[in-house]
Amino acid sequence: MEEKKKPILFWIIAGIILTITITLAVLNWKVTSLHLIFLEVQGRLIFILLIFFFLGFLLGKLSHLLGSRKKEKDDHVHFVNEGKK
Repeated sequence: MEEKKKPILFWIIAGIILTITITLAVLNWKVTSLHLIFLEVQGRLIFILLIFFFLGFLLGKLSHLLGSRKKEKDDHVHFVNEGKK
């Protein structure tokens, strides 16, 4: 089997994203506190941002899965025309 090679544009974009990520991690390394309704969280800002990013990503995936499941159920509905031949 022949292995597909990734185009050069993929590696350029991946390098840019990696550079931005490392820059943001270095700039947001200070300790901060986050006051939620019933909870106070203290930690490095970059880790708090990453946690909220992944929570948002997971919620988006979950809503997409639930929405597509509902759509699949609707696709299986068939209407029968009675009296017409």
